[in-house]
Amino acid sequence: MAEVRPFRGVRYDERTDLDLVVAPPYDVLDADQTDELRRRSPLNAVHVDLPVGPGEAPSDEAYSRAAALLSLWRQDGALVRDEEPAVYLVDQTYRGPDGAAHTRRGFVARLTLAALDERIVLPHEKTHAGPKVDRLRLYRATHADISTIFLLYPDDDGAVTAELGAAAAELGMGGGEPDPAAVRAAHDGDGNVHRVAAVRGERAARIASLLAGQSLYVADGHHRYETALAYRDERRAAGDHSADTLMVYLCSMRDPGLMVFPAHRMVKGIEMPPMAEVLGRLEPAFTVVSRESTEGGACDGLVDSLEDTADPGRSFALYFPAEKTCCVVALTDAGALERLAGEGMSPEAARLSVTILHRLILGDGLGIDPAHSEGLIDYVVSPGEALRRLAAGEYAFGAFLTATGVEEVRAVADNGETMPQKSTFFYPKLLTGLVFDVLGD
Repeated sequence: MAEVRPFRGVRYDERTDLDLVVAPPYDVLDADQTDELRRRSPLNAVHVDLPVGPGEAPSDEAYSRAAALLSLWRQDGALVRDEEPAVYLVDQTYRGPDGAAHTRRGFVARLTLAALDERIVLPHEKTHAGPKVDRLRLYRATHADISTIFLLYPDDDGAVTAELGAAAAELGMGGGEPDPAAVRAAHDGDGNVHRVAAVRGERAARIASLLAGQSLYVADGHHRYETALAYRDERRAAGDHSADTLMVYLCSMRDPGLMVFPAHRMVKGIEMPPMAEVLGRLEPAFTVVSRESTEGGACDGLVDSLEDTADPGRSFALYFPAEKTCCVVALTDAGALERLAGEGMSPEAARLSVTILHRLILGDGLGIDPAHSEGLIDYVVSPGEALRRLAAGEYAFGAFLTATGVEEVRAVADNGETMPQKSTFFYPKLLTGLVFDVLGD
């Protein structure tokens, strides 16, 4: 049974301009973005959350510096611990691909960590070892949750949504003018607005208690959840239970503002077969629907056209830089999915677009073993950015796909299965710096 509860968060002093100190999650930042955030303010959260920047060599000194900064900010009053336990309501207003404004509502709370085999917190993606080493070293140095992981809950009866709506109305976040004394706002680089407010007392307790009977699904942060479990076990072995909890952001699967984007695949570090050979390997399972030269931006529309195919989840845009050609292929052999299911995969997992891509295109077409793909694939959400990098010759191959749906995530996780890494990209990301949790306080 999930144990979620309010906590006394550590937050930037109310006089601090949040726009100067918040940052996107550490794992979506490149070197230029990291440098800009570091210059923006000496109090920016990136100084602690990303002490080792992109391309920098990790060192004990870097993590110790992050811990010293966190302690100094608290001593100087830049960070203040709330006097009462709270859950932290977060409204994120953004523009989706349709150009319309959307608001996603969730809240931040403390979760008592549960081992994955307890089936309380359900993952849906595989993880790689590399990112977990960095987060574990940061835990050891700071003994704090600097950023949140993103969890989904079913809320099939709408009870949690109703409580959050009532809390938002009291704070003026439900469409009126937010209470400036209680609601703080921050903006990200995409122009999205993130509003956060503490919800205390009986309502906070009710919101937390309603999660007790629900399964929780990891949307974003698989590496961090597994790292938190490893750190908890380290501390327990030393007789310390202060790391038994994790700061999490929780959002309803039924929230109208919940959107998922695909992460497109960029392949490097392999001996790339010729395009004709790859397409030959894909037959007869796949049919080539269209083929274009990459010259003059002809491929730009191919990615968008996936949604217009007869079965978007089984259609993929492939980019071959060596031949300067891109094409759309569609899986037309239903027997291929039956073969995947025959290998021990559930029908729900077999028909996922990411499964088809990794097993039948990257595996059969390029010879990439799904179990040994770490370091061979980069993930890019923006089709335009992916096409630019492919055209520049940075990669040997590109593959574009449609998004995995939330109900697909739920079905696979309920079956105890996992998808390939980066199968989903939930947008917008939750900013780091809205609230921290110093363990053991």
